[in-house]
Amino acid sequence: MKPNGRSPIAALLAAALGASVLYGTPPATAATEASDPGAPGAYAPPDARARSRALDSADKALAGQARELRAGDGDTFERPTVVFGPRGLQYLTYRRLHHGLPVYGGDVIVATDREGGAVTTVTTGQRATLDGVATKPVVTAERAREIARNLLGTVTEQSAPRLVVHAAGTRPRLTWESVVKGSSKEGPSVLHVYVDAADGSVTDRWDDVRHGIGHSHYNGDPVYLDTSGSPGSYTLTDFTRSGLSCAAPNGTVYGGEDDEWGNGSVLDLETACVDALFAAQHAWDMTRDWLGRNGFTGDGRGFPIRVGQNFPNAVWTGSGVWIGHNESGSRNLTSLDVVGHEYGHAVFENTGGGNGSGNEANALNESTGDIFGTLTEHYVNHPPEVDAPDYLIGEKVEFSGPGPLRNMYDPASLGDPGCYSDDVVNQEPHRSAGIQNHWFYLLAEGDRVPGRPERSPVCAGTGVTGVGLRDAGEIYMGALNLKTVPWTHAKARTATVRAALALFPGCLHAQRVKDAWDAVGVAASPGEPGCPSEPRTFMVRPTESGGVVDQGASTAVTLRTRNLGAQSQDLVLSAEGLPEGANVTFSPARVPSGADSTMTVTTSAATPTGTHTVVVRATSAASPEISHAANYRLTVTPASPANDFSVALNQDATTVGQGTTTTLTLGTATTRGDPQKVALSAVGLPGSVSFTFNPSTVTTGQNARVTVHPSAQTPPGAYLVTVRATGAARRTTTLRLTVRDPREPDFSVRLTPEAASVEAGGTALSVLETTTDWGGPQRLDISASGIPAGVTVSANPRSIETGSSSTVVFGTSATTAPGTYPITVSAVSAVGSVTRSATFTLTVKPRPVPAWRPYTPYAAGDRVTHNGTVYRCVIKHVSLPGWEPPRTPALWARVQPTK
Repeated sequence: MKPNGRSPIAALLAAALGASVLYGTPPATAATEASDPGAPGAYAPPDARARSRALDSADKALAGQARELRAGDGDTFERPTVVFGPRGLQYLTYRRLHHGLPVYGGDVIVATDREGGAVTTVTTGQRATLDGVATKPVVTAERAREIARNLLGTVTEQSAPRLVVHAAGTRPRLTWESVVKGSSKEGPSVLHVYVDAADGSVTDRWDDVRHGIGHSHYNGDPVYLDTSGSPGSYTLTDFTRSGLSCAAPNGTVYGGEDDEWGNGSVLDLETACVDALFAAQHAWDMTRDWLGRNGFTGDGRGFPIRVGQNFPNAVWTGSGVWIGHNESGSRNLTSLDVVGHEYGHAVFENTGGGNGSGNEANALNESTGDIFGTLTEHYVNHPPEVDAPDYLIGEKVEFSGPGPLRNMYDPASLGDPGCYSDDVVNQEPHRSAGIQNHWFYLLAEGDRVPGRPERSPVCAGTGVTGVGLRDAGEIYMGALNLKTVPWTHAKARTATVRAALALFPGCLHAQRVKDAWDAVGVAASPGEPGCPSEPRTFMVRPTESGGVVDQGASTAVTLRTRNLGAQSQDLVLSAEGLPEGANVTFSPARVPSGADSTMTVTTSAATPTGTHTVVVRATSAASPEISHAANYRLTVTPASPANDFSVALNQDATTVGQGTTTTLTLGTATTRGDPQKVALSAVGLPGSVSFTFNPSTVTTGQNARVTVHPSAQTPPGAYLVTVRATGAARRTTTLRLTVRDPREPDFSVRLTPEAASVEAGGTALSVLETTTDWGGPQRLDISASGIPAGVTVSANPRSIETGSSSTVVFGTSATTAPGTYPITVSAVSAVGSVTRSATFTLTVKPRPVPAWRPYTPYAAGDRVTHNGTVYRCVIKHVSLPGWEPPRTPALWARVQPTK
């Protein structure tokens, strides 16, 4: 506190709070909700008066908690950014400066209720005051730049270092922050590095690029996308969701003369964009409809997609989503859970503290991706024949073999930890993501596994009761809005309890949040909030997030009400937002809270096709001013034609050699009404393959002979061919066509980069890229020769298939002799018939001798420089001022230069 009794925060916020505040602007479609405080749905921003009231409340809360927030002399705060959470809760984030320098980890977050009058949480990640932290560096910016640059194998871009006070740890310190872009052994990298400005050590580092894997399945045929343009010129750009687009590998957004995209082939990049943009648009809608968030950033922004990347992964780069293929190269990774996972990283990065620092934060970040991928999959709610929503991650990806990559209800079944322990947080983040994944599953579903006889194992207790997926999602989003650096499982527990108390009056949800954390072994921290007395209230939710119905038909869903207070009450059910020509009935229309009702939506031939949001409302019969609502997505599809048919091939896969021919039979059948003539065609083929029908037009019920003839120039590989029959409607079937190369398989290799220079004791990285020149994929073993003494060479992985890559690590020791060494890296086919090699030139430089410094422990034999001369430590000691060489010959001996 200052002598006048006014806290530093109160004094510093006076100007900030008087300035304009950055608010997220709701999209145009939400204008009605934005102006109506009682508007339904999770996305319901507060009005201007409530926003102003939140600023006043934050001012008072911060002024009263300066000591707890570690505010001291020299600290100032920028004007707050504000985002709105589920049900209009407000979150104000203040950026801290120390003597004008940014403070990483110093953010203060104030959370209020919807009306802005009640502060629910005031928190910061900073652990100590910044009094005494230096503001002038010893290490130069250029030296810090070099230290950060050497952490990546390949560097394409690097930001100029800037001075930042790093306050995420227990001891704040002055650091140089630099962002290095390039690649590591895991693929693209955007590495944030904090170099201690006093001694040059790496204080902290974290990567914007987040990796995820998923299944490249189809979302049905057709799907509807929000695109832009006009007849003659369309693009895969979504102007209704800012920032969303889908592009080729070079960043060029796909365009065309018509607004029909893709051909259904699993390897076609335009089709990959159809799947990816469909998933991104629904992930956006899910965050709005279920989590109350405006875009992926909270202020209405999204990020573009690039498909066709030449690596076996899908990644979040910090500014977009890049999607590659599986390890065999047979599928683009554009499924709902993949794309939802990557945009989950975008949400994590754009909440308090960014990506955070430390392996524990990385694990929680990966888990956030899995949670958002799962939420997106359930929001879309595909039928079982497409891909029913579940809690398995990448279960159909075929990434490196059958089976899922992660299992949220039983992480241990795949070797991942599902329970917290001190050593778990040091494991690879995708594995230790299993802890929070398991917690989220238990919170959503309880320990029972829907549709399965087994139960989700718990680490403590006898069982957990879930609150439902949507409520669990709201709670988790509320917790992310309270995230501070460093982010840990213990802090995530506290934040989710606070979010549950703010979102759901009473103790029911908060207690189940605690039960789920207990069940995965994350204990309560001191000061964890308790449960207030329970008011008399209720909730309503449909058991399914949406339904699909043909024009003129009906669909039904169960509405589940839940009593959250001590007493039950009668509820009157109603619906709003029905499309033209549709009506709704409830059976019964009045229920006691805790009972179910069936809602039936009936459409007419005039009901417009597309997806419509129906708002389901439950109103207290005794107190009509009290009501709660939920959204139901009604998708209306065109009515089935009077005459319909089906098509099928006599086999769904075939293999044929280059320059040879195979034949198949295509059968048709009349499934409704009268037979009709249909025209036959195929898409998804390279131009060098002849695919003919005889006859090319048939009457349904007849067969056609299909002749497949790849030329001698057809690239070997797998192709997914879509066969179409077009009449009053279009029906399709698929053929997996494999083209063989009769020649002996061969391949080529190259190293990127081909050379590197390191100091003795340092490490260099290079990526060995392989290409299949002809023939099918081949298994390769990687080795190295010409390795000098003191150098080690390792490849990760050591065995790969052609078309993929391996990271080669060249390690040196402090005793490695300086010099330039050509090292040969070879790839040998598994049968030993073909070897291809590349040369890496490693230059080893002598390690610089550090300067003598006071208050530093030295061991006998250590070397230092002082005034340009090198000295060797004679006796182990801790240096003090005045003990510098050559003043203390008992401690230091001059090293004679080599002649």
